[in-house]
Amino acid sequence: MISLTEVRLPLLDLHKSLVETERRDYERTHGRLENAEFLKVLMEDPQFAWLKQLTALIVRMDEALEDDHNDARAVGRLAGELRSLLKPDIQGSAFQQRYGDILQRSAAAVIEHGRTLRALSLPSECRRP
Repeated sequence: MISLTEVRLPLLDLHKSLVETERRDYERTHGRLENAEFLKVLMEDPQFAWLKQLTALIVRMDEALEDDHNDARAVGRLAGELRSLLKPDIQGSAFQQRYGDILQRSAAAVIEHGRTLRALSLPSECRRP
């Protein structure tokens, strides 16, 4: 069974990388934004709507980590959903399409993508201490 705890940090780094890439693109067109202004844009602008699917999954994973009665099936479902989501596909969901585009342009996103997939693929007993 995978460890959501071990997947969480690389996934958060991946999310951060995606947001930073999108922010750079947005600011090239609209000008520099203060952090508070960007947060408002991130939450409300349709250009960033594709990220909400990943953000919601991260929230669900955090909730599962807080649940002491979390079973292997629930963890497996979350891991499976994350694996499916992180498959770039030009004919897939809005997330998968945009994600694939960013992976083509951002070395940082590619690195975090690999770290996240590695964390998803290793059973907890095979991890380094």
